[in-house]
Amino acid sequence: MVLMDQNGTNFEVIVKDYMLDIQNVAYHETKNYIYWSSWSGNITRVKYPSVDNDTEVIFHQEAGHCVSGIAVDSTNDYLYWSNCSNLVRSNLAGSDITPILNFSSNGSIGTLEVDSEKGLIFFINNRDRSIVRCTVDGSDVRSIFSSESVQDFALDKKDERIYFTYNYRGLGSTTYYGNDLKMNSLYFLIWFDEVSIDLSDDNIFLADFVDMFQVTKHSDYSDPLTLLSPDYYMQDIKVYEPIGSRDCKTYSEIYAADKRSKDYLTDLASDQVISDEYLDAGWYRPFSANGDEMPTSPPGQMHCGTINPIWLNGTLPTYDDGNVSRAACVQTNNDMCEQSIDIEIRNCGGYFIYFLQKTPPNSSFCFGSGPVICPVGTSSETGFYPGCSSSYPTTRVSVAVQTELLEGSSLPIPGYDPTPSLLPVFRCKFDIEPNGTYIYDIYWYINEFKITSYTNIPMKDINITLLKHTDWIDSYKMNMEVQCAIRMRYLANSVPGPLQYSAKFMAGIFPEKYDYTVIEGDSITIAFKSTVPIGCIASHKNLMAHCDQSFYVFQPKKNPNAGSCSNNIAIKDIIFKAQFCGIKLRATDWQEEKKLEVYGFSDGLYNSGDRSTYIRLSTSAVSAFNEMWQNVQIPDIKVKVLDKDASMTSRLCQSVNDPHITTFDGKYYHFMDIGEFVMYRNDKGPYWVHALLTNCGFGWQGSACHCAIAIRSRSSLFVIRTCKSISRTKKELLTTPVTKLISCDDNDLLIDFNQGRNEYKVTLPIGTEIKISVSRGMGFISTITVKPSIYDINEAKGLCGVPSVTKDPSDDYTHRDNGPVNSDQEFAKSWRITSAMTNEQLFVDEPDFITNDLILNLPNNPTIINNSTTFCTCEDQAGSTDSLDDFNIIQCNLTESTEFCSSSQQSGNQINSYSTTCTISKRKRRSLDHSSVVRRSTADTDDSDDVTESQPLVFDEDINSTDVISQTFRNGWTAEKAYQTCQEALTTAIPSDVYSDVVEVDVENFIQSCVSDIEVTGDKSFLTDTINAMATNIMTEISRNESLFIVNTTDGSQTILEQITSKLCINNCSNNGICVSGQCECSNEYIGDDCSKYISTPPVNISLPAKGLCTTTTRSCKKTNIYGDFLSMEVWYKIRYFKVVENSKLYSSNWEIYKAQYRNMFMVTVDLDVSRKTRSVAGPEMAEGYEITLSNDGNNFGEEVSILIYDERCVSCNSSMICVSLEVCESSKGTAENDEDSTTTIIAVASSCGVICVIVFVLAFLFYLKHKHTGEKSKVGVYFGCQHENGKNMDNGKLSNRTEQFRENTISDLDVHFEEGKEASMSNFENQLPPQNHFYNN
Repeated sequence: MVLMDQNGTNFEVIVKDYMLDIQNVAYHETKNYIYWSSWSGNITRVKYPSVDNDTEVIFHQEAGHCVSGIAVDSTNDYLYWSNCSNLVRSNLAGSDITPILNFSSNGSIGTLEVDSEKGLIFFINNRDRSIVRCTVDGSDVRSIFSSESVQDFALDKKDERIYFTYNYRGLGSTTYYGNDLKMNSLYFLIWFDEVSIDLSDDNIFLADFVDMFQVTKHSDYSDPLTLLSPDYYMQDIKVYEPIGSRDCKTYSEIYAADKRSKDYLTDLASDQVISDEYLDAGWYRPFSANGDEMPTSPPGQMHCGTINPIWLNGTLPTYDDGNVSRAACVQTNNDMCEQSIDIEIRNCGGYFIYFLQKTPPNSSFCFGSGPVICPVGTSSETGFYPGCSSSYPTTRVSVAVQTELLEGSSLPIPGYDPTPSLLPVFRCKFDIEPNGTYIYDIYWYINEFKITSYTNIPMKDINITLLKHTDWIDSYKMNMEVQCAIRMRYLANSVPGPLQYSAKFMAGIFPEKYDYTVIEGDSITIAFKSTVPIGCIASHKNLMAHCDQSFYVFQPKKNPNAGSCSNNIAIKDIIFKAQFCGIKLRATDWQEEKKLEVYGFSDGLYNSGDRSTYIRLSTSAVSAFNEMWQNVQIPDIKVKVLDKDASMTSRLCQSVNDPHITTFDGKYYHFMDIGEFVMYRNDKGPYWVHALLTNCGFGWQGSACHCAIAIRSRSSLFVIRTCKSISRTKKELLTTPVTKLISCDDNDLLIDFNQGRNEYKVTLPIGTEIKISVSRGMGFISTITVKPSIYDINEAKGLCGVPSVTKDPSDDYTHRDNGPVNSDQEFAKSWRITSAMTNEQLFVDEPDFITNDLILNLPNNPTIINNSTTFCTCEDQAGSTDSLDDFNIIQCNLTESTEFCSSSQQSGNQINSYSTTCTISKRKRRSLDHSSVVRRSTADTDDSDDVTESQPLVFDEDINSTDVISQTFRNGWTAEKAYQTCQEALTTAIPSDVYSDVVEVDVENFIQSCVSDIEVTGDKSFLTDTINAMATNIMTEISRNESLFIVNTTDGSQTILEQITSKLCINNCSNNGICVSGQCECSNEYIGDDCSKYISTPPVNISLPAKGLCTTTTRSCKKTNIYGDFLSMEVWYKIRYFKVVENSKLYSSNWEIYKAQYRNMFMVTVDLDVSRKTRSVAGPEMAEGYEITLSNDGNNFGEEVSILIYDERCVSCNSSMICVSLEVCESSKGTAENDEDSTTTIIAVASSCGVICVIVFVLAFLFYLKHKHTGEKSKVGVYFGCQHENGKNMDNGKLSNRTEQFRENTISDLDVHFEEGKEASMSNFENQLPPQNHFYNN
């Protein structure tokens, strides 16, 4: 045990025994004893200071019991402690033990403190961690603060406040009565959950077992002073501050000094006059309910319980003044200060002591002010003197607060009989005395403060004593403590009996508790219960069903410095499974428990610590009948989120090169078959990843390389394909890879492209991540990496295996039909997509799941099941002016309990060369079972120019061959040489010291993959791709480790993540750039994924779609795509315009330079109109066109390509720029006729549409007149616009084929909806709401 000063210095060891047994410490302020309780059940004390500081065990607890909290009453020399279930008291030596409170039925007693001046004991209930208060005799037990997270507390006896630590880094305070609750977070580093606390006058001291901190009381606790970080552990802390000299502890008491109040008028007929004429000189402390301060002005003769009162002719001292001398005056009938008496006064920091001496007869010292309460057994109108009498009713009754609905005015509602409106109120309910004729007084209190009272009320008028929200709404908020009290009289204005109080009624809506824990991906239910009914505009049961009050949920303490996105997964803590952000209480079911389902949000990170957030409920709007719920004040609910993503550490699936596959749980195998295979499948979405394997070429028989990947996410599809055909014996690649995205929902998948690594990253809604590395040199997809999420556990399957709860490879070879098998080849082949599986094929032009209009509505379709679930983020609070419908649409748009987002730093990066989107057709909106999918291009108006050559996939006849081709090393390679080469290359490129401390990598698997590739190819063609795959493996893992984001390297210049990824670039950027986050940032002269190419070298392998021919009947020919190998995202093009006359090019413009639009690593798009300049030419013009050349630096351009533009109805051209005029030019022949017909058609169609529109509007108007009084819960307006056959609207946007969902209102929003067949109009009564005085009393 150590003593130190408040600066954390001047240490002195008091006791050297083993101190980890200590629980709580206390001390006696004047007798120099230090006490402590121990886990062994003993109470020990030591006298300090003393010669040897010997310890003395004063109490041995019986076996099987315990001693927990301990406190010392230095005023009365008592020792209080708890033996867990009971509170006991003894003398300072531990004897004369007296039980004070049996608490076993309510819990057990932990830490305790005593305020002897107030006669109160405070302690922690270990069962629910709440703070409880009782008197020193064990009576008046009441809970002060209810929580399941209070750790320790200390008393500020001067300000009568309780300071307590709670949760992890929480510091709160409240009054002795539980009012003025303040909750704060500690923003500095606390290492352990258990935090001890004690106080001085101005400071708070905190200890967390390792460190001690000091903060000032009146601050935000954000700037602590660290007092010490010792080499030993701190079990408890106590602050000792002297509160005066020894005089403050050695005084005589003046008890029952209430009548010494300056405001008490002596009644000579009944009072015994107080006189201090026999008072011995000495220090005295007065004890009075009216205080202990001497009045500083003459109170008046016959006051203070005497004839000649004595008052202070001067001022009271402050604490710092110490002992002061003052003159006291005796007031008589002759003079206000007929005689002066010398006294001394000391302020002892909370009370005063006085050095007094004897006085003249019939005179006494005055102390305190205010009226004097009537003695026990007597009463008066005020409860104070004068008028105290024993003649009053003594009947005891049971009193309770109850809520009910008060009937008010009946508002006219068409279609319904008038019924009274309903307003929630509080009633003070008590037993009525049989045959009694008592008169009653009713008093109302909120949070122990008086609100209003009603006096002299006969029972027949008792309804006027209801407590209404208008009595308190400006000062208090719901979730408050309501109490009432009554007293009875025999007759009006006669002496009333004593007040009889009800129990405190908790009025509001309350959660089951205020502290919860949830695991990522799992859910908890927070149950709420209301104690107050919901008001309504009417009491008709059909109308009451529509009266409700919504409580909106938000998170008030989100860390503003936290990033919003990481690894394409949003940074959040929790989300809610709900239709809107909140819960709803209805007038018909307000007594039922309301549940809020909260999910731990999977952020995809291996968190460095558990995350915590807070939930707060608010009411953004209330109706006139529920104004009491305005700004309801519910303490924040804490939710701790336990990390589950860490269970996926070092678990990813990779298929590398000729494919060598590692499963999620670590199985490694080779699979060199041909065709379409399921890499990954999770039916939750459904989410599919299929790979297409074909021969790698170069005469490598028996090889298989990825040449395509297809990713299905629910109703969307993303495809990358590099091959023309699938064959076992040869390689046929496309000129440029095809990328296709068919997106039905922006929330289906997120695609990023990393130019520096030639890598696509696709993130699924459940957080699963697929990385696709494209090899420039080989033209194949070199690596497919699938990083599973926690939602894949025991759900995913395919070539990647089954991710178990723990890393268990025993079931990784799970056969599609037969379950786990031993053979990797048998397992892998079972996941082939055969030609008969048309419903699963993804590499066809239109997969079945897209083309089938009814697929979205199949009864057992997982998509429907999944999409019926709505999750809300509820991070922000709706503003008073926000549209709640719009707000909830934004907040509640998730269909999974996680959310992806774009964390890519790339800009202008469009990965798709062709993209479509789909929407649900509204043609048959009434029957969900018959809706269809309609797809439209997402390109701009000139999408006819967004041309790519997507050749159908061809399967060679040899795909079904079962020949087994054995492989042998050749070209001088041996197994030993290959192994040595691969080992040296991999360990040199990525040394183990770069990553070994933070990620598990099976380097041997990558070496074996490399060796196997050399055996197949006879060279090192795949070596770079293997190194890149290993780097991808490492980066995928470390990017999930949150601790690497926040922990810096030794020199503090970068995080560990930045340090590791700076060493994972291809070829170390060829020493021509720097490595940042695993990708090269090349110096000005270089480009390429490894900075090995000069920027002055123009793009190569340039070609145009359709061999450069553009016909104006099929395209607008205002832009064109250009294929090539693009090493930079910044590509320039040089263009000039020409005309073809008699098969010769005639140039009519000079070369002009512009920047191309980068589409992907194999394609850019250029605008053509920029260079068109008309110039007259001799001879017939047959076609026109552009010559285009590309550059990486805007200076050095490469080979030229030409695009030829012509009207194929008049001219026939070929790729050699030779054009022939057709004998009949259909374009000019029918121009006039077509113009006339077009005009006639437009007039006819427009006229028809006009007639139709008129008819539609007339019918709609008649329908409205007929049904205008019919309200429905959901109102849908459908507008039909006139359209040409080509689908374009004629209404210029004023009408459109759309469905609008209006805001859904309820009666509580001052709107009413009725059953079919009833007639009502809100306009009849919405402005007729009565003022509050229209509510009458029953």
